[in-house]
Order: sequence, then C-alpha cells, then structure tokens
Amino acid sequence: MAIHIESLQIEQFRGIHQLAISHLNHINLIAGDNNCGKTSFLEALLLLRNPRDFTNTLRIARLRDNLTMYSGTSTYESLLTLFPHDFLNEEETRMIELRAHCAGMDVFYSLQGKLQTILLDSEEQKSLLRYYSYKAKDVLPSECQAFQGTLLVGIGDSQQQSNISFHEYSLVSGRDVANDRFLNMIYLAPFDHLRGSLFSRILTNESYKNLCVSILQLFDPGITDLLLLKNETTNRPVECVKHKDLGTMPLSTYGDGIKKVLSIASGIAKALNGILLIDEVETAIHSRYFEEIFRFIASACRKFNVQVFITSHSIEAIDAFLSIEDYDKTPVEEDPINVVTLKKDAHSFRSYARVLSGHHVYQNREQFGFEVRL
Repeated sequence: MAIHIESLQIEQFRGIHQLAISHLNHINLIAGDNNCGKTSFLEALLLLRNPRDFTNTLRIARLRDNLTMYSGTSTYESLLTLFPHDFLNEEETRMIELRAHCAGMDVFYSLQGKLQTILLDSEEQKSLLRYYSYKAKDVLPSECQAFQGTLLVGIGDSQQQSNISFHEYSLVSGRDVANDRFLNMIYLAPFDHLRGSLFSRILTNESYKNLCVSILQLFDPGITDLLLLKNETTNRPVECVKHKDLGTMPLSTYGDGIKKVLSIASGIAKALNGILLIDEVETAIHSRYFEEIFRFIASACRKFNVQVFITSHSIEAIDAFLSIEDYDKTPVEEDPINVVTLKKDAHSFRSYARVLSGHHVYQNREQFGFEVRL
C-alpha cells in the first residue's frame, strides 16, 4: 500500500481550524456535510506538493477561480481567501499553518503576515500599462494594498525562511516555478474532465491503455481503442475513440462519464509514486458504474504506488468503494481504506475529523445503517 502522507495537522487554512488526523491510509474517503471543509482539506494537502515555493501557494489560491470562465477576482484577492476569515480588523496578522509527516519526514509550513499600503515603484507602474487596461494618459496608481510577511518551511532537519510581498497588481504568470517538487501530487477538480488533454500519460503504457479501454466499455461495449490523431487543418492533436461500429470518433462527441473516467485514469498515471486528490469523485458518473470504476481506481493506484484522497457527497459512492474490498478475508490491519468524516463546530469554529477503517464502516453500514456523513 502507498502511504506517502501518514498524518496531517492543519492549524489554520481557509475555514479549517485545529484539524488533526494521525493515521492516513492508502485510500482516504473524505466525507461530511456541505461547507465542512472537504475541498479545503485537499487544498491544504496541495501545500505539501512544494511547500518552499510561494508560487505553488498562489496556484492553489487560484484553483477555485479557474473553475469560473469569467472570474474578476485578482490573484491577490484569491490569496487572501486562503487565510481564515474570522479577523477583528484589517491590521490582524494573517496566518496559514500546517504540519505533516510525509515521505518519512516531519514537514512544517507557516505563511504569516499583514496587509499594508505600499508605494509602487516606476517599474511596477510601467507593468500596469502592459498587463492592465491603463493607457499612457491615465493617472497610474502610486500606492496599493499588499500582503507582506514570511514563509517558513521546515522539512526534516532543514528550515527555510523567505520574505513575501505580494500586492493587488502582482501576477502569477512569469513567476518562477520550482521543478523539484517535494511530493508528486495531482489534483482533479470536479469538472477537470471537461478541459481535454486526457490521453498523454495513458497512451504511453499499452497495458494501462487496454485496462482503461475495458473500463470505458462499461459505458459503450463498442469502444476498442484510444487514439491521438493530427487534425490536418489545424495540425493539432485530436483525442479520438475507436469504435467497432462507428469507426474513429473524436472524444468530444462522447458524454461526460467517459471523459471523467479518462481524467481519473490520466491523473493516476501522472501521480506515479505520489498522491492523487479527487474532488467529488461521483461527478458525471452514474451510480450503476460506481463499483467497477472504483475497483479500477483502487487497482490502478496500487499498480502506480499512488496514495489517494477522495471527497464525496454521495453515500452510494462511499458504499460502492467499501464494497470492492472482501472484508471477510482482508485482515483489519491490512485494510487499505479509511473513511474520514469532517465536521465543523459552529460555536468554536474548530474542525474535527472522525477516522474509521473501511472495515468498521462497512460492517456498521450493513448492520445498523451507519451514517458516515455526520
């Protein structure tokens, strides 16, 4: 079993306060009511992808805005949403802090600072002409709001502290991105399957491609192959599905269920020896296919040495995931599944997690109608 992140403690991140989970597993099903912090939990894990790289933090801040086609939110505004909102005034110190034990080491991440008014230098003013709708005749702003603070990261015995200054006109594009990720981590948003580019990793492994085709045949038994062909007009690659009756068809002509499965399959391959985060796994998949698709996810993650974290609003999806294990034969100590139920206390704002083995939840769901979403 792949367990790259063994434990996680989130002191503060978005709406999560003082959440501690000590025993994470190979497959972690994240359940809970709406607005309990399931997506925020996955985003907090993403901070561990490359904790020393502030650009990684900015990209996490933009994840939710990327789901909106015409988001008017600036990167600066998105960054501020990562900090807990229960501040008394604008002068309060804002802080994100978490700890984890992963890759055999203790990891500490702390970003803290304050909002301040700063002066823009002449070079920054010139950049406004290039990237924003200002014209040369306009009066350019000479000052703006900025987050100024420090990023402190500890990995094992080493520590690194960086000074951070990011203002309301700062951009993510053009910033350096660290290539040496601490953890190989892939995040799949609920509608990532609509973005295309799903074949790249699948087609490099023939046996894995054949496995993916067999899963797609749940939706359409006529599917026989996946192809990447060149459009003769645009010279761009086109993802296609080969069908025994219909011939070669562009993937775009198929429904969301097939695209969702391919998105997950591609994500598993990209997360080789790392971690896959799937937000709302049931999106676009009919419940009748849950068990077979989830069996494929479990098998592929084991094959590629991938630890997986999956959020779901669906009790049917959780039941289907638990049903793939033969709990009459699997020893409790070898159970690869945890069900993590998140809950937020409305009075203290503190977050709680109830962690149960898949074996325990499965038995109680069968016998007592056990509710995992509370």
